[in-house]
Amino acid sequence: MSEINSSLRILLISQWPNVKNGEYELIEKIKQTGYKIAVVDYFGFDVTTGECLNRASLIDNYDFAISFHYDTPKFIDIPTYLWVANPLEFMHLRGDYRNVLMHHLRSYDDYLYNGSDTLKAHIKRVVGSKWMDSGLEMFPSCATSALTLPTGLADKNGVASRKIFYCGVNWERGIDRAGRAQGLLDILQQKQVAEFYGPDKLEGISPWAGFTSYKGEIPFDGVTMTRVMREYGAVLAVSSPAHMKSRTSSSRVFEGIAAGVPVISDENPHVRRLFGDLVYYFKGETEEERAATIIQALSQIIENPKDAEERVVKAQQIMASRMCFDPCFERILKVSKQYQKQEGHDFKQVDIFLFHHDPDPLALGGSKEFNNFHHILRSAAFAAQARQAHVRVIYLTDGSSPEPSLDELPANVEVVSFNLRDITDENWDRLRLGEKITLLSNKANADFVTFFTQFDFPHYDYFTKSLDWFAENELATVSGIHVGGFFINDLMLKAPLGTADILRNNTPSAMYQWTQNSFTEHQLAMITFSRGSLALIESDKVARFDSILPVVVIASAISSDLPVHRSRHIVVRVQYSHFKRHYEAYTCAASRGFWAQHYDLVTNYNHELNALYDLVHESPIGTLIADKVSGHALLSMPPIDPAVHVVNQFISRLRPLYRLFKKVRNVLQLKKK
Repeated sequence: MSEINSSLRILLISQWPNVKNGEYELIEKIKQTGYKIAVVDYFGFDVTTGECLNRASLIDNYDFAISFHYDTPKFIDIPTYLWVANPLEFMHLRGDYRNVLMHHLRSYDDYLYNGSDTLKAHIKRVVGSKWMDSGLEMFPSCATSALTLPTGLADKNGVASRKIFYCGVNWERGIDRAGRAQGLLDILQQKQVAEFYGPDKLEGISPWAGFTSYKGEIPFDGVTMTRVMREYGAVLAVSSPAHMKSRTSSSRVFEGIAAGVPVISDENPHVRRLFGDLVYYFKGETEEERAATIIQALSQIIENPKDAEERVVKAQQIMASRMCFDPCFERILKVSKQYQKQEGHDFKQVDIFLFHHDPDPLALGGSKEFNNFHHILRSAAFAAQARQAHVRVIYLTDGSSPEPSLDELPANVEVVSFNLRDITDENWDRLRLGEKITLLSNKANADFVTFFTQFDFPHYDYFTKSLDWFAENELATVSGIHVGGFFINDLMLKAPLGTADILRNNTPSAMYQWTQNSFTEHQLAMITFSRGSLALIESDKVARFDSILPVVVIASAISSDLPVHRSRHIVVRVQYSHFKRHYEAYTCAASRGFWAQHYDLVTNYNHELNALYDLVHESPIGTLIADKVSGHALLSMPPIDPAVHVVNQFISRLRPLYRLFKKVRNVLQLKKK
């Protein structure tokens, strides 16, 4: 094993850390590589120790992370790659694809393909114009050292050596009461040529009920599957219709070859493309014909064991050179290092302003400390190293708050402190966010500027992602803004199974919809300003804004026809939502009476919404945005179908007659009594 391999440090992101499934099995196999491996949830909590690894130092401790499922968002603060292997049909059947899954898929740094052109084309469509093929791959294989040479039939003991091994969840049977391959498996069982393994219970149902050849479950431990497979003459791989349509395949073919056992597969184009005639194939129009060709392939293996062994050995050679974890991960590391050191970038200056601002200082989490200082310093250092930028980190202090601790500064990174008294004579805590950044922008002396409060934790690549976009767009370099993706979490709790309650936004421009939720979908820390775009935050434009300031800035940029880019990448974690903290303070003030909500707060979002019209009312698109975020674009009542309106009119004419009828009826009933 080469030096570069033996030094690899990898995070594996598990969507369901406590579920023993195929993902768990794959993770256990990757652990056999001997690399430094840690398994974490998508927030970065180590599933073994419970420690959160997703800190500023993460990029120094690990080379990259791998995610295995499209349900997993990208929140880890190191280069993170999505393994693309699941059938496209599994994703497209989901009702939340547009609002959830698509944003999961788009957020990754790059993608690891399994040889399926269909799946690669899907990611190309999802990523769009920024897609590139880095040549990265990953297969459900094994470490090179785990490849096991085939054992001849003469060296195998027992009846199983002349039978077929089949392992599957048979989950379709648990849902539809009939598995996709049940007819085929029934015939193989009747012929007594196969034995079956898989979960005993699925959703309270036994998917293997009635199968006398069922031998039980195999633990997902990365080793037992191989040991059991080697007892058999062949491994059967049956693709689902979804795998066939997406021209991908399950792990069974790779597992069989790695175990040194001949594989009998259906005519899956993905398998044939990867292994050609080194795998045995079955086919047929009916289950009887398919079963017959499987039995024929098994007979061929038994009658000509030398040829079967040669096929397995050649297939293992292909795996060792391309598909085993070692060559795949070595390529990932190489590409990752290339991104981290790109030559040829023009020298640029970046100013980072860090200051205290809290719309609700009495709420939980309020602090005068800059706990995010080392995250900012780490992202500044990475920009200086990877993009040859000169970065100034400018933080504001009133002399009473703790000073951030500084180690030796990286090259081309400068740290400057300003006392608040040198910025303004006014009470800093009583200034709106717009007033603060207006004052600070006067101190800027760089090509690009960004503003962070104590709640904003930039990822290591915050600036490289924005600098790359500016470098590609000459006009944007002069007067554009880069809007990075973000998520909100304080990293105090492990990741939940679902992501529905996690506030984040990395929606592309064309798909983004301005609504009343837009206030929670924007943070000031998302925005990187080019020097020319600082005109957007002049005092007469933004001084009255605080809680909706990011929306105002982006709406103003769009109204002024300035370049605006919404990044697909999550580049910043926000500890607490700015608007949420403001709204909670507003709600508390409103409970004290009508005037309190207008006078007791530093700002009021209702005031700011009306001020937004002052700013954009001469711009049609700016007014449209203001109408949508304020709710004025909503209809006061739903439109009435003309046909329904006619029916309502008819009922209205009948109503007096009906009332008269009821009165007459009541009188007649009284007379009868």
